[in-house]
Amino acid sequence: MFLNLNLGEFLAIFGGIGVVTIALYLLDRTRRRQVVSTLRFWVTPGLPSPVTRRRKIQQPISLLLQLLGMLLLLLAVAELHWGGSASGARRDHVLIIDTSAWMRAGAPGRPNGTLMDLARANAISWLRAVPESDRVLLLRADALATPATSWESNHVKVARAILETKPGATAINLTQSIEFARQLQKQTGSVGGEIVYDGPGRISAAEGDAGSTVNVPILRYLQVADPSENVGLRNVGARRSSAARDSWDVLVRVRNYGKIARTVNVTLNLGHAPVGLHSLTIPPSDDQETTFPVHTKAAGLLEVRIYPQDAFAADNYASLELPAQRSLHVVVYSDSPEEWKPALEADPRVVPEFRRKAEYTPANDGLVILDRFRPEPAPAGNVLWVDPPEKSPISIRERVGEPTGLRWAPDQALSAGLREHDLQIPSTAILETGTNDIKVAEVDRGPVIAARVIDDGKGKIARIIVMGFNPFAGSLRYELAAPLLLANELRWFAPEVFRDVDVAAQSAGTVSDSFNAPANGDVQVVTDAGTNLPFNLHDGKIQFFTGEAARVNVISANAERVYSLTLPEMWDRKWTPPAGVRRGIPAWNDSIRRGTDLWPWLALLGAALLLLEYLLYGREMSALLRVVRAHMERAGDAAGAGGRAA
Repeated sequence: MFLNLNLGEFLAIFGGIGVVTIALYLLDRTRRRQVVSTLRFWVTPGLPSPVTRRRKIQQPISLLLQLLGMLLLLLAVAELHWGGSASGARRDHVLIIDTSAWMRAGAPGRPNGTLMDLARANAISWLRAVPESDRVLLLRADALATPATSWESNHVKVARAILETKPGATAINLTQSIEFARQLQKQTGSVGGEIVYDGPGRISAAEGDAGSTVNVPILRYLQVADPSENVGLRNVGARRSSAARDSWDVLVRVRNYGKIARTVNVTLNLGHAPVGLHSLTIPPSDDQETTFPVHTKAAGLLEVRIYPQDAFAADNYASLELPAQRSLHVVVYSDSPEEWKPALEADPRVVPEFRRKAEYTPANDGLVILDRFRPEPAPAGNVLWVDPPEKSPISIRERVGEPTGLRWAPDQALSAGLREHDLQIPSTAILETGTNDIKVAEVDRGPVIAARVIDDGKGKIARIIVMGFNPFAGSLRYELAAPLLLANELRWFAPEVFRDVDVAAQSAGTVSDSFNAPANGDVQVVTDAGTNLPFNLHDGKIQFFTGEAARVNVISANAERVYSLTLPEMWDRKWTPPAGVRRGIPAWNDSIRRGTDLWPWLALLGAALLLLEYLLYGREMSALLRVVRAHMERAGDAAGAGGRAA
């Protein structure tokens, strides 16, 4: 195809040049001195002088060389392009480099090389095969596809961006990346450009199950050979033990990505001291879990490692920052401590202490429960008053027996989960509440449980609850509402102690975990840098996304989860390229190379032919050619004279 001339213009110009050149060759181009007899100029009187006109090309080889040389020069001026059409002279290609976490794995047969090194080498080799007139855009693809360059005809900038490409923390979403590349190509309107995927082709199970394919006219796959065997940590979680005080239950899940069964050792260190070792034999393409009990009240760094090491070291180690375990010291002043012991000793986060009323002291470092007792002086801080005498922080209006019409306050943390309206309360005090008091439970005659928050204005806040009856007296101790009410009260007094704390180490990307959202919907998802992440609550799960390693806290009124997103997000399956995909670095006869410019070579060859014609047939020949030609002419004259003599 021609870029500067169409076929008609080219034929017209070359036809004109050829006609003029041939016309010139039909003329006698040389004059020579020659001695002849004068009688040749005499003619018979009355007859016209004979005229001889020669229309013979004397030097056909010279004419052929000149025509061929000018043809090549004209093709160079027209900028002859090999392959394609004029409209596809400039093509736009998209190069997708896999920047998933798996690209940090070691390259097979290269002790110090990684899969990223192989991908960079493939990308540079492909870029060298792209014609200089074509534009290239580089996409770095992991969970998100991010353009690293604009459309560049300066391939040096693209090569620089390729060399600066590094692996990320998430798995690749290949279908999304190819679709994004296709959209970018459509926006330019160019035809014939390639979409090139450079990577090992390891995708997630979700993408493999979706099975969606993108309609790409020209797709090339630069496959990166990766290791076939790997065992790594999938996730590590720690939850406060519900059975033992000051303990954590640690769950470790390990996956074998290879094709043969592997045996690995899982070690657990706390503060650089070993606390556990388990050996696991994992079938191919399968997971296995193991649990460790860890006894500690103080905060510390929990480290998990698996041995032996393999080609991908990034998933052989994980760490968790265990927070300090908090507890609530509860002092109960009661002459019937056996009524309170079962409920208070059931939770390891509560440290109860039971004293007689005669042992009262006003000291309070957590919570004081006064069972039918009003001491002097009253304790400061958090206090639970149970069936108090006449004088209490919240005044008592009257006392009634067997009240009716029990109602729990809606949308209150103190009454969460309480629905019973037929509790048989022997007797209760009716409270005189103020405008700022929280009514927890009421009967027909008035409130029977109320709460108050006292702020001294100096940063100290005290919480008090007054209950008009003892929830563990008589038959009430057998009702489910009694321990549930006490649990709500303890959580209200010290929410930071009873907030469920889970710590987990897993991969970045999309996090989806079971979550019981509070009734008021007050949930925060915050990174360690203070950034609030968008999230979604659906079907008892919380979902959010982060594209890089981070520490994320999910905080609600009753729970806190800390996600250490430091493990690499791994693949599950091998990508199967669609039929007709191009593979490997383009060869010399590949269609991507057929757009190579030929005009420089045509110009050089045309100039060489014209120079050769000038040297052989030009008027100013070199001395050597003149000597050779004179010698040949003398030899020819001598042969002619000898023939005439004979």
